[in-house]
Amino acid sequence: MNKQDYISYLHLEPHPEGGWYRQVYHSATTFCPASVNQERYYYTSIYFLLDQSSPSHFHRLKHDEFWYYHAGDAITIHLLFPNGSASQVVLGPALDKGEQLQYRVPAGTIFGSEVNTAGFSLVSCAVAPGFDYHDFEVFDQATLLDRYPQSQKVIKRLAYQEIP
Repeated sequence: MNKQDYISYLHLEPHPEGGWYRQVYHSATTFCPASVNQERYYYTSIYFLLDQSSPSHFHRLKHDEFWYYHAGDAITIHLLFPNGSASQVVLGPALDKGEQLQYRVPAGTIFGSEVNTAGFSLVSCAVAPGFDYHDFEVFDQATLLDRYPQSQKVIKRLAYQEIP
C-alpha cells in the first residue's frame, strides 16, 4: 500500500503539527490528573502518518507519549530535553540496524519527527493520561535555537519559523 492508500483506508486527516492522523481509541472513562487538574481520558491512541513534506514539528506534551511503528520507512524522533541535551531515536523495521519498534517520549520533552527517506511512515501514538490540546505546546525556531544551539540543523527543519 502507498501513502494515499493508508490515508484513505484509515480515514486520516491533516494534523495541526504536521502529517495526517485519526484518533482511534480513548478510554471509556475519565479522571482528573493532578498534573493538569482537569478531566482527561486515561489514555488516547491515534494513527499518525508522516512523509518528508509533512514532518511532526517540534512540540511538547505534559504527559508521556508512546510511539509504535507500523509500516513504511524508518522515522527519526528528535528529542530536546529540559536539561539542554538532545538525542534521537529511529523507529523502523530494521532491528538489526538499531531501529526500534516502539519508544516512549518522556513528558516535558520537546520533540519532532521526520521520515528518513522520500517515502512515508505510519505509526501509532498513545498518550496517558489522554491527549488534550490544552496539554500541547508548539515551538518556533527562535525559541529553540536560543536554548538548543547545538541542534540548529534539525530545529531549522522541524520548528516553525512562526507558529501558524
